[in-house]
Amino acid sequence: MNNIYIVPMTILSLIKSRAPATGQKYSQLESLFRQAIREGTLQPGEKLPPLRDAAWQAGCSLGTMSRVYAALERRGMVTAEVGRGTFVREEASIGADIILPRPSSSRKSDSNLADIGVIDLAMNAITNEEGEDLLRWALRRTADKASSLTLMTYRDGYGTAAQKLAMRAFLPACLQQVGEERLLINHGAQNGIFTALNRLTSPGDTICLEPLCYPGVSAALSQAGLSSVIVECDDRGIDPVDFERLCQAGRLRLLVTTPTGHNPTCITTPLERRLQIGEIAKKYDVLVIEDDIYGFLYPDAPPPYAALFPDNAIYLTGLAKRLTPSLRIGVSVASPQITMLMAQGITAQSWMVSPVLAVAASELALRHDSLQKMIDASLVQADEREKLTRAELADKVVSLKFCRSHAWLKLPDSCNVDLFVKQAELAGVLVTSGQRFSSRTGSGNQHIRLSIMAPRKTETLVIALSKLGAILTTPTLNSVEYF
Repeated sequence: MNNIYIVPMTILSLIKSRAPATGQKYSQLESLFRQAIREGTLQPGEKLPPLRDAAWQAGCSLGTMSRVYAALERRGMVTAEVGRGTFVREEASIGADIILPRPSSSRKSDSNLADIGVIDLAMNAITNEEGEDLLRWALRRTADKASSLTLMTYRDGYGTAAQKLAMRAFLPACLQQVGEERLLINHGAQNGIFTALNRLTSPGDTICLEPLCYPGVSAALSQAGLSSVIVECDDRGIDPVDFERLCQAGRLRLLVTTPTGHNPTCITTPLERRLQIGEIAKKYDVLVIEDDIYGFLYPDAPPPYAALFPDNAIYLTGLAKRLTPSLRIGVSVASPQITMLMAQGITAQSWMVSPVLAVAASELALRHDSLQKMIDASLVQADEREKLTRAELADKVVSLKFCRSHAWLKLPDSCNVDLFVKQAELAGVLVTSGQRFSSRTGSGNQHIRLSIMAPRKTETLVIALSKLGAILTTPTLNSVEYF
């Protein structure tokens, strides 16, 4: 009897046999790799082939394959190690946590993190003492005031004129006089980004991203099946020269940016630079999507793009940071045509934004004094927490930048970031690796974001900072050796 040898399938042979011959190779190759990881062709801990080898087998450019690897890294499916290559993550770390990773402790149980002694500096929340009471007040008012028409009927994606006008209270002063035809109530800034990407693009369009950006943008891009290019940035934000180069080079449809209190780099783009970027976008018919979820903490920030270039910009904000993430509601400002298209997108996704939430938000908008009091308290608290963080960590890191919601740390080259994150979790502190914000391989690799406004008590932040400082002082020790 002849022996029959079955040649095991490898990722290279899979690429060679299934790589698309035509069309958008990037998205198809990404799907092929994701399937290989989920089906076990690529095992946890296995090293991906060199980019050049994979590109050769796929018949694509080195740049296309590099984007595929970067997309897998953003999804948390692989990890790139300088000088060693790219490896499939362990199975326990691959899941639905494509925006921010879940701590191992919360994977094992549903216990509240505070109950198990964990201090969460990973999720960028902004604590406030009066928010819960204010929310309960608004919900009671809604229950008492909402009509049967509100409670018991369908609406469409447009929302009512009265509710949209009320939501202007959550906009910067320079946008508070816009007409209701430019306003749209949505399910929050993340939903606004997702709706814009899905409703305002066509096959073949390209989206422009900053090298480091909120991971929810990359997640929305992936869901929409859109490709992206990365614009260079400096300490004032987007580089206008590079942005114009990208506009000239391809079919660029949207620019997604956070010019005020940028997450994670803490940059606020000055007015002069915003005018330059806006003029270039207008020249090449590129829409600017501005995520201004932290803008309320920067009353002196330059005007948003939607005020400077009303026909070429979409302004997005919400109540998640200002009041509570549980109130999934936000507002956008754009031209009437774009607002109409996005309203159709809301209808297609969920038919309508919950009228109950819209009434609650409208009631909250009337509490201007209380809302302003919370903002003022947050600004004072942000200054205090910046001083504490600087005092504990400034001499232990390469650089330390601050927003009014978070800090952006560059760790010494001798410190392995992945190990630091694991040591911090062992010590009871959750932090976010800069790689989670990377739109391209290599950006933010030596950085950590700390959400210094998340703990309810300043004393809790002090404990967390002291633990992180100890880890940075003795980076080679396991956390359990000194805690």
